[in-house]
Amino acid sequence: MSEQLILVTGATGMVGKYLVKGLQDSGSRVRVLVRDREKAKVFGDGLEVVQGDLEQPQTLAPAFAGVEKAFVLAAGPKLARLEGNAFIAARNAGVRHVVKLGGRHVNSTFMAGPPHVQAHADSEQHLQSLGIGWTILRPGAFASNFLAWFDRKQGGIFLPVGNGKDTFIDPRDIAACAAKILTTAGHEGGIYEITGPERLSFKQIADTISAAVGRKVVYQDVPEDVARRGVLAAGNHSDDVEFILRYFAAVKKDLMYPPTSGVADLLGRPPHTFAEWSRHNVAALRM
Repeated sequence: MSEQLILVTGATGMVGKYLVKGLQDSGSRVRVLVRDREKAKVFGDGLEVVQGDLEQPQTLAPAFAGVEKAFVLAAGPKLARLEGNAFIAARNAGVRHVVKLGGRHVNSTFMAGPPHVQAHADSEQHLQSLGIGWTILRPGAFASNFLAWFDRKQGGIFLPVGNGKDTFIDPRDIAACAAKILTTAGHEGGIYEITGPERLSFKQIADTISAAVGRKVVYQDVPEDVARRGVLAAGNHSDDVEFILRYFAAVKKDLMYPPTSGVADLLGRPPHTFAEWSRHNVAALRM
């Protein structure tokens, strides 16, 4: 077992749950920071759990004490402040290396404007200014977004994206890349853009989900105001709604960047395809 202690924030989220398991499987010493200890029970025994809240910096010192490397991510309109609290706690505790999960297109002109995008940019700059080792992992759009975007009742994907395409990445690949960076040397000061292996239209996505769930899934382009109502009705914060709609508009204009070799470069294997992600998540897609 590795002697270095790795802290994971966001451990019970879409990426964090795979990252914790991957680190455990590699024999790494893992500590997780959670607001609710009950949620950490999904990882079973043998995992060190520290209760704290990125929104309350006074609770973070015990989580970062003795940590060599840390994985930091936050979400929502408070992202920059929450991650900033983690970065400061890491520096104060003598953490040698922080890996931040960001987002692709954070520096693009077509995604500029929504607070969510600016928050990622500000957070990256903050981390880079602190004088500690850092790596930034910038994944493209998550394949798992379709767990929210697939309307199971109506049997379709109804979004304002036209025939535009994007390169959707499996969260398992994001976690595997993070684990590689956290457990091997030579990644300090690196920015890795990682994607799925192919550019897919949302019609192709619908067809792929159809094959996985065994029934026809349709895709329909809809007006932006219809999508806005749907995203708001799903409970998203207004700042996140603007980010999501800006993303849809960029996809419709087919502005999203092409696939990268980032996953293969880090892991020595190709990223999972969207079809593989769909088969892995078929139970959730059928719910």
